[in-house]
Amino acid sequence: MICEAQLPPSTLVTVDRNVARNPLLAILRERCVALNQTHMKVITFCLFLLLSHNLFSQDIKEAYETRPLSQFVGYYNVGIKPNKPFFKSRWYLKDGALYTIYDSDIDRKFEPYSGGKLSYNVVYDEKDLPEIKESDTTYYVVLTFKKDRLEQFKVIRPRKEWPTDLYGYRIPELDELAVNAEKQMTQELRTDNFRFIYSRKDDLFVKSFSSKIESLYNRLLDEFRSEPLPVTTYKLYPDLESYHNGVLTPGAPEWQKGRVWTENEIKLVSPTYLETELNEPISDDLLIHEYVHIIHWNKFGDPGNIPKWLWEGVALYKGCCAWDDIDQLDYLKKEKFPSLKKINWNGEFQYQLGYYLIEFIDAKWGWEKVIELMTNNGDIEVTLSLSVKTFEKEFYDYLKNEYLNK
Repeated sequence: MICEAQLPPSTLVTVDRNVARNPLLAILRERCVALNQTHMKVITFCLFLLLSHNLFSQDIKEAYETRPLSQFVGYYNVGIKPNKPFFKSRWYLKDGALYTIYDSDIDRKFEPYSGGKLSYNVVYDEKDLPEIKESDTTYYVVLTFKKDRLEQFKVIRPRKEWPTDLYGYRIPELDELAVNAEKQMTQELRTDNFRFIYSRKDDLFVKSFSSKIESLYNRLLDEFRSEPLPVTTYKLYPDLESYHNGVLTPGAPEWQKGRVWTENEIKLVSPTYLETELNEPISDDLLIHEYVHIIHWNKFGDPGNIPKWLWEGVALYKGCCAWDDIDQLDYLKKEKFPSLKKINWNGEFQYQLGYYLIEFIDAKWGWEKVIELMTNNGDIEVTLSLSVKTFEKEFYDYLKNEYLNK
């Protein structure tokens, strides 16, 4: 071609590639070819336009696609419908890489770029997504930036696994907490059935507790007729702030000190911190309580389908402890007894009455009925062959006889 006669081969390849994907360059090329060879000044100008447009547009594209990972860092409100969030996500940097964490999920590395360009499943505009089929197993991410930071995102999830997508919205006031909450947890100890990740302050506690929980392992599995479980990880956060950040509840009340995170991971505040900073005696109770939850989850399924009074009651009964001074609770003294339904929606009722509910069932029908009740996800009528109202009356009669009227 006349315009390209004097160009080296490497430049021709660049021109060909960019003409193929840019209509404007194609038009310029056509005009250039149409020129008579005697018009060399015009030809030279045409080539200048062609190559400078190529380089300029490429620079813009590269600058647009390769944003610093720091612009992604932040806390986000997340929901399954636009503008209706109900949990949080934290995006943070660790060792130069970007990680994201959602409620009850592991920390996942997120790589928005590959080879200096957007990854195949990441776009800035939903219109740029490929056609997504029902059989697709890919998670697609749509990113919306405002100036120099990510403001919103949408995660399009595989329909075979999820009926909904995720919508995230930045929470600017929590930006400073979008960090690696486990940075100080540099220690690790493994036993046959457990793994502990913690800071140096808990060295002595972990060495002691790891032996104890291993000694309880077989008995606890036998209690729940459970097969051996995968290794369970305990993560002990060095203080309340890092723990609340670790479980995506920054600014939570002080009493929130531990929870089951996944079916094989438990997150807790350092027992050593609780003793030295909050004057709470070191205790194994909370750690054993949470492990009973792990058994319950693995043996009987998703805790989202389990009534909370049963979920907490079993872990209190077999894991640690009864509520002290139950006879001093004002609503019980006034015989304003909450129904199972009310207990299920009230955290205080669950912790105050859960132990005694399971104790009552065990005392009257035996432990096998508790196991059967867990199998039936708390269905009283199916398991115990009596109405819920009758069960509630008999339970409070038991409570009065054993604890309230003495």
